[in-house]
Amino acid sequence: MSLKKIVLYLSTFILINTAQAKGTELDQYFVKNKIIDSSYKIQDSKKLNEILNVMSDEDSRTMPYQADQNTVIEQLRLYADHIEVQGIITTPDFTQFAEDIGDKEVKHFITQNLINSCHLFFEHEFQRVNPYYVKVKLSAPHKTYDLKIKNSECQF
Repeated sequence: MSLKKIVLYLSTFILINTAQAKGTELDQYFVKNKIIDSSYKIQDSKKLNEILNVMSDEDSRTMPYQADQNTVIEQLRLYADHIEVQGIITTPDFTQFAEDIGDKEVKHFITQNLINSCHLFFEHEFQRVNPYYVKVKLSAPHKTYDLKIKNSECQF
């Protein structure tokens, strides 16, 4: 067998093994408790919602959360099929920015930023494998933006 073939086989083997999802500790807990299966498909959405509800209540104690220099997250709720995020845009000149580029471009800009942050929203494998979405409501001084991104729009 030539050296090129050996390197090709080893490279393929390593790539396949590293590409397989390992799952977070939370995913592993859900698998262990038969809430999701070993391929991260949801088996018991009622139980999953119960746990995620408790987690959301716990996380709400740390809110508001400064996501970046432009956004404060005021509420985040986890569900078996989606995440709801509510926040405010804190940029002082956002109104002028929105007037300059228009509502359609603002929505596109925010959506692209959300898609670029998919790995943060869809952190767990069960959120990536099952149909899942993030519903975002951002309030600016003169407008509220309601957006939704699906995990299928992301590249993990």
